[in-house]
Amino acid sequence: MNNNRSVSAAIGEYLVLGELLKRNIEAYLAHGETQKGWDLVIVTNESTKRVQVKTIDWPNQQAVNGNFASGFDYLVVVLLDRINPRSRFFVFEHEELDALLSAPNQLRTGGKRTLTMSQRSMNFRVELHEDNWKVLQPAPTESRQEVVHVEAESEA
Repeated sequence: MNNNRSVSAAIGEYLVLGELLKRNIEAYLAHGETQKGWDLVIVTNESTKRVQVKTIDWPNQQAVNGNFASGFDYLVVVLLDRINPRSRFFVFEHEELDALLSAPNQLRTGGKRTLTMSQRSMNFRVELHEDNWKVLQPAPTESRQEVVHVEAESEA
């Protein structure tokens, strides 16, 4: 099997898309350079959410590198295990990332930073983000409207 980075990236994006669709979250793959900085879009009646997917061949690789400054609302890190049948997913809100990333490396172009996905890091720093798909699910607006409607009827 080809182990190059672009193959791993494509596998990761499709795995995340599948996880979102399984949860009835309307999502689409972004294609080409027009969506630089994000890979998937989640569409609801109220908004769109941009999702960046970073995939590493785990456990051989344990660092996610990139420019995490802007361009997306959520980051999903896929630990792609090509031997075992289940890969692992870590879902982060963009605002949470700064505390988890390494300091900006002035020697690297573009201020790239690193998110460490070692076993120790997963046990102590990022474990709450594993399979944290609920942050990507739309808020249940219909149920709030029903509660308001019921309260209005009971007051009348």
